[in-house]
Amino acid sequence: MRIMFVCTGNSCRSPMADLYFNALCQRANRSDIAACSSGVCAWDGGLISRPAASVMEQLGIDSTKFRSRRFTSELAHQCDLLIAMSNSHRDAMSQIAPDQSVKIRLLLKEADVPDPFGGSSDHYMKIFETMKPALDELFRSVAG
Repeated sequence: MRIMFVCTGNSCRSPMADLYFNALCQRANRSDIAACSSGVCAWDGGLISRPAASVMEQLGIDSTKFRSRRFTSELAHQCDLLIAMSNSHRDAMSQIAPDQSVKIRLLLKEADVPDPFGGSSDHYMKIFETMKPALDELFRSVAG
């Protein structure tokens, strides 16, 4: 199973979700499940934001190899599940890959994950902590 997390610039929320989810998979020895991420307004090859990298470092997760990429229909077709960070991301994803709309879900059910862009590392950690229970639940549901 391949899951893609999607936000705006693929530098904050979706990379943290991607890296954390893959860490869960690695800890559980589940090579059959993998996560990736992209952004509806991202450019290919960008780095994870410094505060997001700091959060990952505090969790013992290496983010140095992470590179951003733009959400495309081609990428959507490669995934089994597409997880949007907000309703606006879900709408943009549906426009970019309309035939993949059935795969799109919000991470926090009907709530948006707040955008931490420009905030402190502490603010990023708070945003990650709002995502973590949903990421843990998603892992449990797909790992069965």
